Amino acid sequence: MLVIQDHQPATEPRDLLGDAALAGVLIGHYQAVQLRQLAAYAAASEGDEFAYLEVATQLHISDRAAQRRLKFARTLVDRLPQTLAALDQGWIEEYQAQLIADAVAELSDDHALAVEAQVLDKAGQQTPTQLRHTLAKAVLAVDPEGAEERRKERVRGRRVDSYPTEPGMAALTVHHSAEHIATAAAVIADRARALKALGNEPRTLQQIEADIALDLLFGTDTGSNRVVEVHLTMPGPGAAPHPAEVDGLPVTAQAARELAAEATSWRWLRTDPHTGAVVDLTSPSYTPPQWLKTFVQVRDRTCRYPGCTRRARQCDVDHRIPWPQGATCDQNCQCLCRRHHRAKHDGGWQVRTLGRDRLEWTSPLGFAHIVEPEPVTVPSELDPDPPPF
Repeated sequence: MLVIQDHQPATEPRDLLGDAALAGVLIGHYQAVQLRQLAAYAAASEGDEFAYLEVATQLHISDRAAQRRLKFARTLVDRLPQTLAALDQGWIEEYQAQLIADAVAELSDDHALAVEAQVLDKAGQQTPTQLRHTLAKAVLAVDPEGAEERRKERVRGRRVDSYPTEPGMAALTVHHSAEHIATAAAVIADRARALKALGNEPRTLQQIEADIALDLLFGTDTGSNRVVEVHLTMPGPGAAPHPAEVDGLPVTAQAARELAAEATSWRWLRTDPHTGAVVDLTSPSYTPPQWLKTFVQVRDRTCRYPGCTRRARQCDVDHRIPWPQGATCDQNCQCLCRRHHRAKHDGGWQVRTLGRDRLEWTSPLGFAHIVEPEPVTVPSELDPDPPPF
């Protein structure tokens, strides 16, 4: 039994955060204890139609929440034992365990274990958005045929939903395939940035994007002839059916091929088949030329600050070592969103390279955070064939 000892309350900011992190470890342990007990209860009451009602009243949650929690507990105990162990040790939080359980819900037991093995080591350092992204890629990789079948089934269920949010406001959501949503988002963002760049625009970029989205729906947008670029990464011909990506959203290899067939022009960036990384490019000037900027955006895909998932094409290209001491090349350039760019220059955050594009960010309080590079393509043992264009 884990016992919490009374101790002198911390007063220093670093110690306060350290104690908060320790509390998270303890919380994870006791959540694992509860989930094991619930799984045992579910197994003991198998066949009892109303067993969940006892859970609902005992834990003071709704009936539906009780059913979900029992299912979650059984999934961790029966199908994801390493995920439960990681929660017990405080390496991950419960919401991360829940994301893993949700991601493997439609997979076989063997495929579920394969996904767990791929994602668990990094899960504790990832935000929910990052973990969802990693899980999506892992599911596509371990079960490509099943993923393609599920994609086709879900595309048949595409729809538009609208619902109220704050008083006087509402949201419109479009549920469609990842490749189509990524392309639509790129169209909206591209036109919004172009309009903002004209100047004398009082609206924020987010407001412009919302207005453009409705203009497109209403047929009043005037930028229909603009060419929009999306970043598509996909396996080469003859390669294993690894998942592809459209602007960072994982898609099946078949979906990528269908999107590629619709493209009017191509720019190909070769990746290292052993690491999945892109090659080096350098410029003599301070401002990265467009070809280098595109290269860094494709390589990074998101802001390189710990946990940030803002798309690289919406970020600044920052010199890790200030120019001219640091060169304008891909090894010294990284994508940072404006907020984290300012945190690096004005907020006391420091970053250094640990090799192979691994970054170590150090906070003003001295906490270190490692950002691992994420390969653009899935590493393989064979060189990719030239693309069919």
